[in-house]
Amino acid sequence: MITSNTIADLYTSFATAPVLFEDRGLSRLMDYAFDTDAIDFDGDRLVFNTVNASSPLHSVEIERIYGAKEIGGYLAVVLPSSIIFLDRRDNFSARIHVKDAA
Repeated sequence: MITSNTIADLYTSFATAPVLFEDRGLSRLMDYAFDTDAIDFDGDRLVFNTVNASSPLHSVEIERIYGAKEIGGYLAVVLPSSIIFLDRRDNFSARIHVKDAA
């Protein structure tokens, strides 16, 4: 279950992009990209096919991904000011949290 504490912990854990690319957890994303059509790599971008194509979060530059972490039935993709939660139990449907500007 995704709670406000879970979200706060993710933003804290990935406040900045880890120096080592391997520490971002992107291998999980690659595994899912091979297993499902919901996630694709397109050059230097990660494409979330379950996010509306008109959304600015439909595809993101891989460099902008601070981390990826499995939480319960979700895969959380942490960006500087948002988190994309992909529900693995629901064909990777996406839920997006946008960080408060405060």
